[in-house]
Amino acid sequence: MGKIKYVMRVTAFLLIASSCMMCSKNDIKTEAQRNAKKIALVSGETPEIVNNCTYTVMPNEWFVDGTNIPPGSVICIPAGIRGALLLKNFKGTAANPIIITNKGGRVTLSTTITASYGFKTINCQYFKIMGNGDPATKYGIDVNGGNIGMTMDDLSSDFEIANVEVRNSGFAGIMAKTDPTCDEETQRGHFIMSNVIIHDNYVHQTGGEGLYIGNSFYAEGRSLACGTVLPHDVLNVKIYKNITDSTGCEGIQVGSAIAGAEIYNNTVKSPGLTPFASGQNNGIQIGEGTGGKCYNNLIKNAPGNGIIVLGLGDNLVCNNYILNAGAHGIFADSRYTPGLNFQFINNTIIYPALDGIKLNSETIPMNTVLNNVIIIREGGVSVNRKSKYVKVNILRNYVHSDVNSCRFINYNAGDFHLQSWSPLINAGTNVLLNGVSMDYYGTARPAGGAFDVGATEY
Repeated sequence: MGKIKYVMRVTAFLLIASSCMMCSKNDIKTEAQRNAKKIALVSGETPEIVNNCTYTVMPNEWFVDGTNIPPGSVICIPAGIRGALLLKNFKGTAANPIIITNKGGRVTLSTTITASYGFKTINCQYFKIMGNGDPATKYGIDVNGGNIGMTMDDLSSDFEIANVEVRNSGFAGIMAKTDPTCDEETQRGHFIMSNVIIHDNYVHQTGGEGLYIGNSFYAEGRSLACGTVLPHDVLNVKIYKNITDSTGCEGIQVGSAIAGAEIYNNTVKSPGLTPFASGQNNGIQIGEGTGGKCYNNLIKNAPGNGIIVLGLGDNLVCNNYILNAGAHGIFADSRYTPGLNFQFINNTIIYPALDGIKLNSETIPMNTVLNNVIIIREGGVSVNRKSKYVKVNILRNYVHSDVNSCRFINYNAGDFHLQSWSPLINAGTNVLLNGVSMDYYGTARPAGGAFDVGATEY
């Protein structure tokens, strides 16, 4: 009888313990889900991070496998200086992404410039790297060093990067792409990198591009032992409110982004300082295979072209300020370009060393150049066509040799609002049907009786 009671007591204890363990696991999942609801994956927002950590990356951990970490989890990186970090197999969902954030202050991931990376993901999906874990720190995650500062690699997709500082990388600051190999899973038709949101980051002192998104060789691909392999498509890219400064090549380069690409509200300063090849010293490059919009950006002091457009031919470039480009303000070429139109509308191009807009885009059915301000030095051409085969519609552009003629509030201080007697006011043509309904500052067009010329509406 005593043995029976003992067995019953032990059995009861084990059942209670098992029940508690199950509750503990369920509590973790529930907490992760609650966090995920508080941190919804919403494009255009920088949500407040709730640092109830599902998992904490310890200072001595250089690698974390997320295979058993559930969707909606919050991965915390404690403040302080640590080495490079590799995350693999983190799989959230669209409704419950996995959040990687700093906790307790600013965290610096520091490594040598010869190291492969400072922060890398492998085979991760539906995740967010957010440096806003401490409200007192604007860039709560700091990546210092590495050949590539941050790289979203090896079939990673559906991610957001915000409030991160990347500096002193040997090559690119932030890179997002999986280069094609002889493994079919990396090739076009098998993998698509989707929903890439990169915003509110500060990338500077890089050896190559500041932001390098998608492959640059959309049409020709790579020649390997297994033959020519083509890079994957990129869908729904949003790159906005980033600052790049003193980058070796372009400040921002986007390639293979076939649909849903938008590059806007970025500041690109002093790009192309140490290019590894000619033609790599521009401000923003809209590369091969990329369509969409490029608008409301400020590009200053690019040694090459302010904006170079090699896209699909459904490209709208509008409301950009392009200052002191060392070559052309905007340069357009047709490579793999099946679309109908390059549209250059309401840009303000100030003192390019060569031409305002150079059009080598001979295979485009029509180039559109409307309502641009082009302040050109002696010897430059406002809109220069490569040949008679370049078809272009040019209308209502303001061309002058003196920036003061525009009557900005304070051009030298970066205040590009117009004074009430500016000749740009009401001097433009209606561009609503071209998709331009706002200006550089977000003011609706037209604000008066007609459309203004240049990037700012009075």
